[in-house]
Amino acid sequence: MKSKIYEFMEFFPFLKEIIKRDFKKKYYKSILGVAWSMLSPLLMMAVVTIVFSTVFKRDIPFYPAYWYSGNLFMTVVFDGSSMAMGSMIHNAGLIKKMKIPKYFFVVSTVTQSFITAVFSLVPYFLLCLVLGVPMTINLLAVPLVIILCYLFTFGLGLVMCAYGTFLRDLDHLYKVLRRVFLYITPIFYPIEIVPDQFRFLFEFNPIYIFIQLFRDVTLNGVMPSERLLFIATSYSLLTLALGIVVFREKQDRFFLYI
Repeated sequence: MKSKIYEFMEFFPFLKEIIKRDFKKKYYKSILGVAWSMLSPLLMMAVVTIVFSTVFKRDIPFYPAYWYSGNLFMTVVFDGSSMAMGSMIHNAGLIKKMKIPKYFFVVSTVTQSFITAVFSLVPYFLLCLVLGVPMTINLLAVPLVIILCYLFTFGLGLVMCAYGTFLRDLDHLYKVLRRVFLYITPIFYPIEIVPDQFRFLFEFNPIYIFIQLFRDVTLNGVMPSERLLFIATSYSLLTLALGIVVFREKQDRFFLYI
């Protein structure tokens, strides 16, 4: 364990550099740059609100913020883990030339996704103010939700990277899975439309759990229940542990496939 900590500290400056590199590459030659991370969801929110707000306006208070929060977490989880899937392939040159911890490239892609998400929080909270969402002391729990979601996404990214390096078709399957989750997660519709006897199934959807945590502390102005926090923490730690085990098992064979 100590050797891994020393290794991390030794290569930490390199980790910072590849995070900066990946972040700059994402917005290279973009006129608006990082502003797209704020403008894009706002434009999509306007379209979705026009289409669905008339349908659900009586069921969902502050509907634009409701959709925005759900889309934010759906995007950050799938973007972070899908980018991690190809991180070994895209960094094959560096991996072959330098002896560096391979998981650093997964850290970089996931961190980049969450940096974008943090920027996206700025228009989200401005939107909440415009809509008249009450601001409470429970907003202090937002960093906790972000951290739990980050750990989950990092663990998922390790798994997707481990298998995606060998199975190139996994990327196409993952895009289909993302579309499935878009419809089975209450992002643009209220969970109340789901029959009571089936709502427990949503607890098997980790993305919904993180979305609900975030909505509780920002839109509902309450602290999440201990049960919901326990489920979210369990998802995060178990997925992280699974990712570490799978990645360690597969990483020595990456050289044969990149």
